[in-house]
Amino acid sequence: MRPTQSFSHKRKPRGAATIEFALVFPLILLFFAFMIEVSRVLMLQHTADTAAYEAARAAMVPGATAAEAEQVAQQLVDDAGFSLVDIQVTPTDITDETALITVSVSIPVNNNSWIAPSQFANFVVNSEVTLMCERPPLVKLSALTDMNAKKERMQNNTAGL
Repeated sequence: MRPTQSFSHKRKPRGAATIEFALVFPLILLFFAFMIEVSRVLMLQHTADTAAYEAARAAMVPGATAAEAEQVAQQLVDDAGFSLVDIQVTPTDITDETALITVSVSIPVNNNSWIAPSQFANFVVNSEVTLMCERPPLVKLSALTDMNAKKERMQNNTAGL
């Protein structure tokens, strides 16, 4: 018979998993908090885009008012649970000769952040939509000229960035 050796002099790595968990867990929590905040900002942007588009659609029909368009945008933002939103409808007086409607929605991130609002102190999500109104053909023709001019202004503004 062979004598067996005792391996009692070797230490088992007890507690290694606990120490690894203690080191990695805060990083995992930080990562998830960051992902929640990024998701929230993307949700803000999507809500601003949708509110601006739906408000412009509401204002483009004959007989619509700027107040009705603002109300549509505000309702969408309220449904999403955001606060301190700035909604601008241009022109403020919509007539039968109005060719273009522009709606801009601005949502401050720091007032709508869940985890770290101080990290987004000066960050604002903006969205602007310009649509052609449902008007007679001559009014629509003037809208095309206005849209081309606006497109050129936007290209000039982005070229300077």
